[in-house]
Amino acid sequence: MLLLSLPLLWLVSHPSRPVTIAPELFLFLHSAVELVSALVSLLVFVTGYRAILPARKGAVVLLGLAFLGVGVLDFLHSLSDTGMPDALSPNSMQKSTYFWILARMLAATTLLFYALLPAQPNIAESRKPFWLALMLVALSLVCTIGLLWSARVPALFVEGSGRTPLLTGFEWLTIGANALTLWVLWLRRQELARECVTALIYAVALSAVSGLFFTMAGILDHDAASGIGHLYKVAAYLYLFHVTFNEALRRPLERLETQHQREKLALSVAPDGVLWVNRLGQILMANPAMETLSGYPSQELIGRNVDIFLPPHLRDKHGHAMREYFASANARAMGSLDLRLMRRDGRMLPVDISVGHWEDESEQHAIAYVRDLTERKSFEESLRHRATHDELTGLPNRWLFRLQLNQAIAQTKRSERRVAALFLDLDDFKTVNDSFGHLAGDELLVQVSQRLRSALREGDTLARLGGDEFGILLSDLNSVDEAVTVAEKLLLSLDLPCIVQGQEVDASGSIGLAFSPDDAQDCDNLLRYADLAMYQAKRAGRGTYACYSAQLDKHAHANMQMHARLKDAINRGGLRLLYQPQVDTCTGAIVGAEALLRWTDELLGEVSPSRFIPVAETTGLILPLSDWVLETACRQIAIWSDAGTPLRVAVNFSAQQFRQRNLPDKVRAALQRSGAPARLLEIEITESIAMVQPVIAREQLESLAALGCTVALDDFGTGYSSLAYLKALPVSKLKIDRAFISDIPHDMSDVKISRSIIALAHSLGLTLVAEGVETEAQLEFLRDHGCEAYQGWLFARALDAVDFSARLDFQNLRAADTF
Repeated sequence: MLLLSLPLLWLVSHPSRPVTIAPELFLFLHSAVELVSALVSLLVFVTGYRAILPARKGAVVLLGLAFLGVGVLDFLHSLSDTGMPDALSPNSMQKSTYFWILARMLAATTLLFYALLPAQPNIAESRKPFWLALMLVALSLVCTIGLLWSARVPALFVEGSGRTPLLTGFEWLTIGANALTLWVLWLRRQELARECVTALIYAVALSAVSGLFFTMAGILDHDAASGIGHLYKVAAYLYLFHVTFNEALRRPLERLETQHQREKLALSVAPDGVLWVNRLGQILMANPAMETLSGYPSQELIGRNVDIFLPPHLRDKHGHAMREYFASANARAMGSLDLRLMRRDGRMLPVDISVGHWEDESEQHAIAYVRDLTERKSFEESLRHRATHDELTGLPNRWLFRLQLNQAIAQTKRSERRVAALFLDLDDFKTVNDSFGHLAGDELLVQVSQRLRSALREGDTLARLGGDEFGILLSDLNSVDEAVTVAEKLLLSLDLPCIVQGQEVDASGSIGLAFSPDDAQDCDNLLRYADLAMYQAKRAGRGTYACYSAQLDKHAHANMQMHARLKDAINRGGLRLLYQPQVDTCTGAIVGAEALLRWTDELLGEVSPSRFIPVAETTGLILPLSDWVLETACRQIAIWSDAGTPLRVAVNFSAQQFRQRNLPDKVRAALQRSGAPARLLEIEITESIAMVQPVIAREQLESLAALGCTVALDDFGTGYSSLAYLKALPVSKLKIDRAFISDIPHDMSDVKISRSIIALAHSLGLTLVAEGVETEAQLEFLRDHGCEAYQGWLFARALDAVDFSARLDFQNLRAADTF
């Protein structure tokens, strides 16, 4: 049509070749075309005014409202044409042209603003009647002027002369507006690409061409230019209707369809099951995930009642709950309701359900999202088990054991029966870890837990409390003897060695027992008492059991007090070091000394080493205590050496000291700080230290011997007395324990044992020191059998450094006099 307009414009542009249409035919055709124009304009109004979901809904609504005015003006233009019945006032070309030019200008102006407007926000439904009323008021004013007083309007068309310059100017103004609109559309062609910009361009272009034809109309209103212009105007309106329909209806519907497909796809791929049900509980839709959850095909679910997912005995209750829900429906979020869904195969599935509700045409609906909680429940159960059970053995942990113990104690308050708490600790478990490694220790703990479990009743509780400690809960007991029997069975189960990494390992244990309500009526005290009893069992020789008594608690409190006082004594220098002379059996000369620790406390008085040393060992104070003894002894060695009376001093080393890998470094540092010669420091150890960890003991002693220190073995004959370790260790001296000396010479067994020890030492090239010599007969025996030195009250008790120095000075003085 645009291409055809060029020759048509050329055809009608020559006044010498006027083409006219018969008035009657023109009137008919004109009325028909204008009627179509008015109808198309009204369609643009209806579609624009009722637009749904367009990107520029506000602009489309304004376009529709404007074209309501265009349609009304076109319709009144047709009614006001000459030849038509008079409309309120005599019809004339002036009257008809008035409505015509207003319609043209309104359409051109509206299209220009429509092209210029950015994306407009939606016009609220409540505001639309206001804008419509505003348009109708404006139309009423304009139409009233045209219908009643058009003659008073400036002349637009003069009979016999045709169009006035004013009309021609308005026509060119509308053509200019259309041209400007085309330019704007070209600039925004990409932005408006989805709004049928091509059709919009055609509508504006055809409207501009229509205006060109009208500018060429002659003095008659029924010439060819006017007729062709009307046809182009109708074509422009039809394209505009296409644009409006696309923007207001087709595109929104496509978006709705796309959204529907998207939602359908989202439902189909959703991991949660989705059910759409009506108020009667009938299933209207189920997604594929629901098939997986329920085991029912989707088609089989449609139309069925949702209560098929419940056991029969719960369906009536569910129906009542559903009626209550629809009566006062509220959204229920995920996580607020855990249920069990019955699958088609009858298996119950843990699920979480979220429910939404809406009403459609007075029909109530609900949508339910169903989430499978199987994996989450399994994970929660795993977390719960890990939080309450030991990871290595699978036994209940301390937290769960205490919980069950509290519950059992609470039950005893309502019955006449007892509860027993057993505390089992493996003996020498650290040795296994140190000797074979932690993996072997873990393997041993697993085997021990299995053995202990097999020795208990089904209702008894076995827990791993940490490390190598186990707790046993025995409930519903009639007497203490029942618990004692169980303790004996537990110890018996550990009699046979365990096979760990292909080697036999002993796994004995010590057990402490405490009872409720006899000993305690709360968990904390009951466990503490069982722990105290366990330590009593260890002190009794290990591998046995002990029951709690009040005396144990007093002993524990005494140990706590002693620990605090001993720690304070270490910090403020409240300890003393005495020196027991070691004397040559033949000459009577002092040849050495043993450093002995003494402690006198302001509150406790004189405390025996046999009392406070075990407390120090169990509380960790033995290391700072031993460091103090070593430092003090080294300083005294240096003092005697500097005074010209060098003397070898023996210092007892504890097992915990030997576990320190840096022990040789600490001894070297103490010697350097004090200036004491290493050859005068004698390291005194017991057989038990040498045998429990023979490899470590050998490494440590060889390092100490390399410093120049000598090594003495204390209490020989009371422990292992193994020739193998005597050969392997760098020992230079043996000490005969006082137990073999005290009854000499009356007890022939002690005589024989002492004689054998002396002979053994001489055969190995070792020197001897006898402890606890108190009589001349004992000394005579030692002298006769070649024992080199002795110590004991026969010569002197342990002396402080001042008295000992005086003895040395006296000895040196006598030696000088004799010389």
